[in-house]
Amino acid sequence: MKFRIERMAESEYRNLKIDYGFYSTPVGEILVASTSHGICCIELADNRDEALQLLCKRFAKSFQRMCHTEYHDLALRFFCKKERLSSEETVLHLYGTDFQIDVWSALLDIPFGKTSTYSDMAKAINNPGALRAVGTAIGRNPVAILIPCHRVLRSDGGIGGYYWGIEKKKKLLEWEKCV
Repeated sequence: MKFRIERMAESEYRNLKIDYGFYSTPVGEILVASTSHGICCIELADNRDEALQLLCKRFAKSFQRMCHTEYHDLALRFFCKKERLSSEETVLHLYGTDFQIDVWSALLDIPFGKTSTYSDMAKAINNPGALRAVGTAIGRNPVAILIPCHRVLRSDGGIGGYYWGIEKKKKLLEWEKCV
């Protein structure tokens, strides 16, 4: 599976119609949200109410409705090995700064089951001194799992932080090693 980032215009961001649904995966329940252009958000959803609140906060001036779409099916295909190896492209419809988009694009280059470091990510975007900014951009990744921010570790090999907690990050990394 390949992912392509399509940048969302600010005018678009403020008037989005977002369809979302909750789905069970091998790493727990997730909320998948999409626009008419592609996947815009994935939240880990141990608590559905909290996940929906995060979606509403992330897209404060949008209209959200629970509705299954083909984009949700595409996101869920990531969890099937055969589908993950296909060359089919899935669009990620994202709103962010140029810097954030660069960082999220670099994250997409980390192979499944492998890890990288914050330093490597800064080098990948040709900005080796921007470690903190890279870390901040990684922390604002709106599409958990598909944009694999969980694959980034500290340079000393430590697990580092994760928006949904260290245990979730460990679970994702273990799952990737086992499949």
